Amino acid sequence: MTFFDPAIVAGLVAGLSGLATAGWLTRSASLLRRQLAVARHDATHDRLTGLLNRAGLAEVWPRLAPARPFVAVLDLDDFKPINDLRGHAPGDVVLSVIADRLRTQVTSIVARLGGDEFALILASSSDLHAVREVAAAVADPIGLPSGEVVSVTASIGLASADSGDLAEALARADAAITGPKPPDPVSASTTRAPTTGRALAPTPARSCARATFAPAL
Repeated sequence: MTFFDPAIVAGLVAGLSGLATAGWLTRSASLLRRQLAVARHDATHDRLTGLLNRAGLAEVWPRLAPARPFVAVLDLDDFKPINDLRGHAPGDVVLSVIADRLRTQVTSIVARLGGDEFALILASSSDLHAVREVAAAVADPIGLPSGEVVSVTASIGLASADSGDLAEALARADAAITGPKPPDPVSASTTRAPTTGRALAPTPARSCARATFAPAL
């Protein structure tokens, strides 16, 4: 019969326990890192559209501000009746489609501020000139799972961010939408943008898309 030294057995047991504990700690640490990453993403992104939310936009703003970008606020004009009459599920479809269209139209930052309000950070001249096309793209018909086809229009307020204050720029862009509308019901008002040296072209009446612009101060 073979006998084992109790000290050796105890050492083996302790070693195996240590390995098991180390493995458990490693797995726990890995799980915790994943959970923290998910929590951080959820804190800075809109769950429905995957876009940045207000907190996420504020987080990335410090690296964008030195370029003095333009800030646009986009409101969906005809979204509420869709949400009220057809329910939140079709409304969520519309918001998701609009978010995808904004991602396609703008190469810079797109965020959902809440409800049917979005923000665009226009860091390049191509993005600045794409604002009119953004309004037209938003107005294209959207097919719902029920087979219905709906459409929404967009009002867009545009403001410079020369001061470096994101909240102030967003407030001025939003004021362009809620303030007095231009006298021409078809064409949007235009403001001379100092980065381009020329006025933005009027918005065509296609799909009832329209945009209003805050002074580029």
